[in-house]
Amino acid sequence: MGLFRKILVTLLVLPGFVFLVKAGVADFLRLAPCSYIESIQHGARIYPTELFAAREQLLSARQWDASNPIVPEFLAQIALIRYRLVSFSPKLQEMFLNEAIDELQRAIELRPNLPHLWAARMTAASWLIASNARGVVDEALVKRELAAISIALHQAYVLAPSEPMVLQQIAVVGRLHYSELSVEDRDVIDGAVEQAGKLNLKI
Repeated sequence: MGLFRKILVTLLVLPGFVFLVKAGVADFLRLAPCSYIESIQHGARIYPTELFAAREQLLSARQWDASNPIVPEFLAQIALIRYRLVSFSPKLQEMFLNEAIDELQRAIELRPNLPHLWAARMTAASWLIASNARGVVDEALVKRELAAISIALHQAYVLAPSEPMVLQQIAVVGRLHYSELSVEDRDVIDGAVEQAGKLNLKI
């Protein structure tokens, strides 16, 4: 009976232990690439080979733990950086923006209460519409991304009505697409612009 109980306890504990190991490895793997992306955001020089290596390491981290919420957020940041590096090619820009949007959607599913993720999703949608406009306009894409902007700006504003970065993004994107959005969306945009003014933010 004692041996049976030991086996049973082992079987009960083992899945939790495996999960902790996988989560720990994933968290370790994502540290270096996340630090590298943060350094770029603070003005460090971009090296394409290092950017590619950072992406590959984050993808490896995801293989260990797909539930890590930080991984898709930083994969989205990498895709947005690559988008900015290929301004000469609307097609490549669209590819990287779609990649960023996919990763942001994953990040939002894992952490739906983070306003900066919703704001980033809104901004990426606006950039994708602008990039698409440089070629043959895809009406279905425009309609889809305007709907995404509508949802994202409401979520971001509800979650962070006084957060400067969020207000700035709502104001900028909102003004660009003001005539294409609903009355309810415009009310949110107007509120964000007003609040940004009270905080003396540049928009």
